[in-house]
Amino acid sequence: MRSSLTFALLFVLCLFANAASADSGLEYDSIWRCDENRFNWYCDIPRDAETADHAVESPKPKAASEEDEAVAALKKLREDAEKKRALAIVKPTPENLKNYIVAQEALMDRASVFSDVWRRVIWANPELNYQLRNPSNNSAIQVRDTQRARKEAESMAGLAREWGLFFFFRSDCPYCHRMAPTLRFLSEQYGIAVFPISLDGRGLPEFPNPSRDNGMAASLGASVVPLVVLGNIKDRRLLPIGSGVLSAQEIVERIYILTQTRPGELY
Repeated sequence: MRSSLTFALLFVLCLFANAASADSGLEYDSIWRCDENRFNWYCDIPRDAETADHAVESPKPKAASEEDEAVAALKKLREDAEKKRALAIVKPTPENLKNYIVAQEALMDRASVFSDVWRRVIWANPELNYQLRNPSNNSAIQVRDTQRARKEAESMAGLAREWGLFFFFRSDCPYCHRMAPTLRFLSEQYGIAVFPISLDGRGLPEFPNPSRDNGMAASLGASVVPLVVLGNIKDRRLLPIGSGVLSAQEIVERIYILTQTRPGELY
């Protein structure tokens, strides 16, 4: 009797489960009819149903900034002019040339307006005026050069106490013979020491008793003579000034730049 009641109860539960599963949209009718290979016979929820419950709205694309729009517009203008230019070269008909000239003139007009507004902004904002640092006007250039020459000469007097010039040369080098009097002049004019170093062991008229190269030239990568190197007597810093024949003014200017200014300061 008890087994009959149990069987009847299970039968009724199956009927309810079948009725419920009709509206559930599951892969199986009920938990009683799942694939036996599945874990504990549990039915899987359809993948579409899972993604529908957790669907996330995709973010809306950001609106293009004014700068992005300007970049796109300029690119389009240039590409349009380039296409018309290519067509005019490949097929130089009057109509194609006319179309290219019109496109090119449009770009030039925009460039002219840009240039005009640029100079107006510079006039109104002196801190942006590059000409105040490096003038192109002849009168202003003379003033700048006079001031810089004075500063360079003043700095040389102080530099002579801590800095010296290493002069690498060969006795058979005609450019070295031309360079030697210039270095002798700088030594006498500003009191800066010149240390002559001969790569072949022989001297020059201005420097008859040079030091022999002890490997210093190789460490500096000196493959060309004459070579002038600024050296600090205290901290042993070595600053190459240049190779080839240099004027006295060039050497003084380079010494000033290397010791008294920061990179980019004079530009």
